[in-house]
Amino acid sequence: MKFIGSRKLTWGICSIGILLAIVSAFFLPQIIPIHFANGIAADFGNKIEIFLFPIVLFIITLLTGKENIKYFLTHSKTFLTDMQYNLMIDGVLGIVLIAEVYVIYSSFL
Repeated sequence: MKFIGSRKLTWGICSIGILLAIVSAFFLPQIIPIHFANGIAADFGNKIEIFLFPIVLFIITLLTGKENIKYFLTHSKTFLTDMQYNLMIDGVLGIVLIAEVYVIYSSFL
């Protein structure tokens, strides 16, 4: 339980996203879907755009580790414990990771 709600999980999610993009870049077609409307691909881009997801993951992970940002987010209207704060950040990173997996998956359909 110590791993859940810690920065280790946050960096783990970030690392999985980075590794997933690097490995999938070798297998993705040249054109991949990048925007979806009602579950159907509405816009397409180059496969290099798959690296936007790890960039977002890395930026979120770095910024949320800074003490002044963490203090601002944990001491706003509702006070968050460190574990709640880390779980909130992990949830956001999880959503970005799921979006990355969906783009990779839909590229092969």
